[in-house]
Amino acid sequence: MELSKQIAFSRRSFLKTSALASGGMLIGFNLFNACKSDVAPPIDLSKLNYNDFNAYIKISKEGKVTIFSPNPEIGQGVKTSMPMIIAEELDVLWDDVYVVQGALDRKNYKRQVAGGSGSIRSSWEPLRQTGATAKQMLINAAAAKWGVSASECSAKAGVITNANGDTLGYGDVVTEAATLEVPTDVTLKEPKDFTIIGKGKSNVDIDKIITGKPLFGLDYKEEGMLYASVLRPPAFGQILESFDDTSAKNISGVTNVIQFGDKIAVLAKNTWAAIKGKNALKANWKQDSEAEGSKFHDESYLKY
Repeated sequence: MELSKQIAFSRRSFLKTSALASGGMLIGFNLFNACKSDVAPPIDLSKLNYNDFNAYIKISKEGKVTIFSPNPEIGQGVKTSMPMIIAEELDVLWDDVYVVQGALDRKNYKRQVAGGSGSIRSSWEPLRQTGATAKQMLINAAAAKWGVSASECSAKAGVITNANGDTLGYGDVVTEAATLEVPTDVTLKEPKDFTIIGKGKSNVDIDKIITGKPLFGLDYKEEGMLYASVLRPPAFGQILESFDDTSAKNISGVTNVIQFGDKIAVLAKNTWAAIKGKNALKANWKQDSEAEGSKFHDESYLKY
């Protein structure tokens, strides 16, 4: 099946552009079609009226690209791989791309989660369309500047070239591009022309990871915050019958023990106290349904 194709679709709720006061272009797009209205960009652009967008691309007048993403990186690689898809179709050098994690905003963002391993599957085409659309707007701006047809121009590695061999960098036309109409159809790349997708790229956070910079959930601190360690049923099909939390509550640093469903959470002032408190719980479990396991599933499949 040919992956490169003409894409035509309504961008009314997908893409919006604006010129930046400092020069450059901001592109807003709905990464997962799962944001609330009145979402503000994760940078100081409060005067812009952006609605229904939860991710942003900023292209500076120097041609550098910043991609803001609201969803968390938990080791699955989306903070690197999803911007790679945009950068591929935008046709910029990966070294010119900066990736910034959007701030936690439970008021505006509906789905700032990770789970289900569906990020690339659900966003593959929209991300490609976003990059390709931005590239086409930059090409259109360059063509207008030269007074030629956009069909006579091409873009590669952040540089636009016309039939006469004249060139302009993205940064040279980015402010003008922000004022143009968003194209209603764009052409996606042929896989054989990919220079970023399918190529080995380092995790964008690798330097922070290996040097222990604050980056993870455990680095987050709030005044008076507590830590939790959760005891769950030891096997599928088991439920909580009863438990004794006396010993857990006697551990220094433990503040409370809470049951929710068939799980027990020990709240404490630090992680070590929470873990010790969980280990001190005395829980009784009972078998409520047939235990799941390889044998169980193998036998289930044989029924069909």
